[in-house]
Amino acid sequence: MKEKDILEMQRLIDEGVRRAQSRLWQRAGAANQSLVVCRGGKILELVPEVEQVLADSKSGDPLARRNIVKS
Repeated sequence: MKEKDILEMQRLIDEGVRRAQSRLWQRAGAANQSLVVCRGGKILELVPEVEQVLADSKSGDPLARRNIVKS
């Protein structure tokens, strides 16, 4: 497999992950729920705002937004 093919596959995988994160973020916002994730050994509770979910549907990594940090 050529390096070009590997890079294309990785791009498609990354795009799929971003779409899945975005759908999860939108669902949580629509249901007035929060998401709990572990990043760098810290537990984070992410609380989407409904207006923000609608406006940010395609703007980067939705899970990178940290609203509440718990140790």
